Amino acid sequence: MRRRFGSALGRGGLSLWATCASVALITGCSSETTSGVPPLLASSGATPPPVAVAPTIAPNLTPITFRPGPDFAPITPPPVQPDLPDPPSLANPFQIGPVRSAFVTITLTGLRAPGVIRSVEVQFFNISRGTDITSIFLPTAIEQFRNTLIGRGNSYDDRINGITLTNGFTFPADLAAYNTNVAAGETVLVIVVIRDSFGQALRLEASAQAT
Repeated sequence: MRRRFGSALGRGGLSLWATCASVALITGCSSETTSGVPPLLASSGATPPPVAVAPTIAPNLTPITFRPGPDFAPITPPPVQPDLPDPPSLANPFQIGPVRSAFVTITLTGLRAPGVIRSVEVQFFNISRGTDITSIFLPTAIEQFRNTLIGRGNSYDDRINGITLTNGFTFPADLAAYNTNVAAGETVLVIVVIRDSFGQALRLEASAQAT
């Protein structure tokens, strides 16, 4: 009887020890292999929160108008003016002597032309009739008057004392043409334009009555 109980106890004890060992093994295994593993999600009937969606931006179809650039007009600088000397000048009045039959005498005193005289123009007018009477005077006399002045002005005497025509300069005229175009009491006007080598001009005018 004792042997049976001991035998049974021995078998039961072995079985119990095996069971306990098995439980201990399972428990130990669970503690080693499941550490750090997140718990499983539990399924539930709740509605998940909505996911935010970025708004859709409609394209801007308005045409872009580009502002035109500034239209700068080209600027032309003024021409450089050279430092010119003084223009021709006359120290004394320009005069016509007595206008007599078939000739006119002019008086020219103290003419200064620092830039040298380049050209001389002479015209005669009967201002009582409003006519140009230059053609009635001898062309050789007009040419001689021009040649007397052109090139003058650069000498020491011309610059210091000026140009003077001693006793004036007389312009003879064709007698018949003169008597046709000029009568006693009418006014004759003479215009002399003197230009220097820099293009500067001196305009001289004088008039007198014909006798």
